[in-house]
Amino acid sequence: MKKILLLTDFSENSIGAMRYALQLYYNDFCDFVVMNIQNSMSYTSDDLMASKPNENLYETLIKENKEKLKLIVNDLKPYSNSRLHTFLPIVDYDVFIDAIKQAISKHNIEYVVMGTNGASNLREALLGSNALKVLRNINCNTLVVPEGYNYKKLQTLLLALDIDDYADHKTVLDIMDLVKKLDANIKVVRFIASEDNLQTKINLDKELLLELINEKKFTYDTVYDLPLSTILIDDNLSKDAGMITLVGQFKGFFERLFSDPSKTKISKNLILPLMVFHH
Repeated sequence: MKKILLLTDFSENSIGAMRYALQLYYNDFCDFVVMNIQNSMSYTSDDLMASKPNENLYETLIKENKEKLKLIVNDLKPYSNSRLHTFLPIVDYDVFIDAIKQAISKHNIEYVVMGTNGASNLREALLGSNALKVLRNINCNTLVVPEGYNYKKLQTLLLALDIDDYADHKTVLDIMDLVKKLDANIKVVRFIASEDNLQTKINLDKELLLELINEKKFTYDTVYDLPLSTILIDDNLSKDAGMITLVGQFKGFFERLFSDPSKTKISKNLILPLMVFHH
């Protein structure tokens, strides 16, 4: 039974991401925790005035969002598998990241799912501020779905490895969980700074991958002198792929990922769903 946290701010982007997740995991037993988070620092004196004498402030502030969330869950059910999927709607009034961490711990969450939500600067242009907060601060496998992206059967999954990244055994098992049930292929792209020790790195990659993946099911390519973030927006590098996966193993991973946005000519949003494995 998979435990999956679906984050929503009631936007079309978040609803689209939730629908994508329901279809991606359509044939899996899943408990979906559908969560809306209200910033605990955002209430005003008007909120205090609106509360009834016999009603505590917390209930007053989340009442409307509870009703909205019920409607959203009802709207999601036609996209779900009624035999395999269950839903638990939650509204929390807390600091955004703290609320997510608490939900992950309480409900034994394995995956977090969210949509992109706009950008206020170059770094956020790929994903959106809340998505970046989650990827940087939440140690849980996370799926980010681009705005307006409709589900299509996954034929090829792209695994992008940066200079010092490695696909450990647990990561490969998680990837294989997706690949096997979708009968997809894997395209591995290793980013390389130079040819120093190149063959050694390639051999190590292939040795681990071949332990678990049929050689006919994956391809392996190297890319020189480009930042890893290129993979998120370059149609040629991600050609034929239906999802991009990254491995966020090291401290500062996302600082490296977005270390030089000028090189990637960020001018558009994420082009494919992005799954980041945290191990």
